[in-house]
Amino acid sequence: MNCKKKHRNGFTLAEVLVALTILGGGMFVLVNAHFSALSLHLFTQEEVDSRMLLELAVARAEMGVVAEELSGGSDFGPRYPGYAYTYEAQPMGDTENPYMMDIVFYTVTTTLTMPDGKTTSLQFHTFLNPEMSTTVQTQQ
Repeated sequence: MNCKKKHRNGFTLAEVLVALTILGGGMFVLVNAHFSALSLHLFTQEEVDSRMLLELAVARAEMGVVAEELSGGSDFGPRYPGYAYTYEAQPMGDTENPYMMDIVFYTVTTTLTMPDGKTTSLQFHTFLNPEMSTTVQTQQ
């Protein structure tokens, strides 16, 4: 008895289709994850920029209060087009208290306006102590 074994060379069509289906499913998951991560990155970058600019606006508002400018605003230059801020400071506190007569407290509201028209506001308190203020003297 002479039995010949058939040798298979290559893959069957069904095996190739199953492999391509698995590969396609894996690629779909990877591409979907990539675009989700990209979308999350862009959202996070906008949020970080907004928070950073709001903190910068707060710092500028504090400097304005020190310079006794109780309201103001500006933009952030060409690096952040469309972003602008305003601030408004209102005096507050107890002027009758003898320990607090020299210190003036302010409630400051800073508003950041974004290019799409949305605004974010932050309210904080600060004070001005004339004894601790520094003045710049110029020589004449």
